[in-house]
Amino acid sequence: MKAEREPVTPFYKEPMVLLVAGIPLLAVIWGFVMLNLALGSKDSLVSDSYYKDGVSFTENVEVDAKATALNIQAELTFNSSDAVLQLSGDFSGEAEPASLQLKLIHPTLQEQDLDVFLQRIGPGQYAGVNELVLPQRRHIWLQSPEQGWRVRTTDFIQANKAVILSAQ
Repeated sequence: MKAEREPVTPFYKEPMVLLVAGIPLLAVIWGFVMLNLALGSKDSLVSDSYYKDGVSFTENVEVDAKATALNIQAELTFNSSDAVLQLSGDFSGEAEPASLQLKLIHPTLQEQDLDVFLQRIGPGQYAGVNELVLPQRRHIWLQSPEQGWRVRTTDFIQANKAVILSAQ
């Protein structure tokens, strides 16, 4: 009797060989993809001025404390082209600021941060140009460089929806 031989399949068609060699090969390829992404893109979460930010921490606390002392409150409303702000506070002895700086900070992408300058149009009323495509989630900082105070919050900005900022 002659023993029948099993058909021999090439090694690359064996599932176990593909499993044993394929997983490490896939890990190496994925590692090169991640290395390429890491080297090719800038990390926007890291501040270029980390030392200056650390040194100015006490200044930031003082700016927030002054807003609390003045009891600053603001209601900010955006539409497609304008940003309108209603400001209130205890400005006894000081006039309301002539202009305010509104910073709309993107949570992760520094290049999408916006500065809006608000001009006084009436008692407690300010307006500026909105360049932000709505709706978006942003860190919102309202500050008066001339008076040295700042209020801030984080909110989802939508058209014609009021965002309340108050000193804490």
